[in-house]
Amino acid sequence: MLTRRAKLASGGNPKLKIGSKWSKTKKQLLIETNDKCAYCESHTTAVAFGDVEHYRPKSIYWWLAYVYDNYLASCSICNQQFKSNAFEFSGPKMRGPVIRSNTTDARIEALAKQFAPDPLDAQAIADFEDAHRQEAPLIPNPYVDDPEKLFAWDVLSGAKQVELIPNPNHPDAADVVDACERLYGLNRPQLKRRRFNQWRIYNFFLKVMLDQGADQETRDDAQAFINESLLPTSEYAGMIRYFENQRMAH
Repeated sequence: MLTRRAKLASGGNPKLKIGSKWSKTKKQLLIETNDKCAYCESHTTAVAFGDVEHYRPKSIYWWLAYVYDNYLASCSICNQQFKSNAFEFSGPKMRGPVIRSNTTDARIEALAKQFAPDPLDAQAIADFEDAHRQEAPLIPNPYVDDPEKLFAWDVLSGAKQVELIPNPNHPDAADVVDACERLYGLNRPQLKRRRFNQWRIYNFFLKVMLDQGADQETRDDAQAFINESLLPTSEYAGMIRYFENQRMAH
């Protein structure tokens, strides 16, 4: 990508090509996210192919176009209908390399190592994550940030929806949730209804597990379902973990 930038600076117009690498990248990303969208936690591959999403848009952060640590697995709705090329942050913008028409190949290679970290270089990735935190994005990257510290959930029984709300214990949560609503559509009605269905199943098994009149085998089965719903492989596990943590705290 840096070489392409140098050619552009010198008046060329090379095309950006990735080719078949997307399919391999997507496969690995979906393994890492358990076939779920990194934004809304919905299972994507059962009904769609899913997208390889540039967390920081390549139209703005051009030097990150080929950086694996800038990729996320996303559903098409979060990526295409909502986020697209949007990105918001509250800190200083992450700086990219300066490439001119007379920049040498040796300099470009050095810049590539500095600005496009090798995913196998632990120190390079740590530096990249530090730069991410300094920029303070308002849309969390689940590989670096912990959304569960920012997110809380409100059950709207009458509407049969579960709504994402700011965690009152985090000072930045309101701004982050506002950005996630606008840029990811994390409170779109269809998503809130899907969350409610998952919560309703969890709540049913919770009642069974706590029913002292039920036989032990039935209660154990209910406990097993709840344990499974808390795992990263389960849809909306972050939401269920929130309700389970709330229950355990009282």
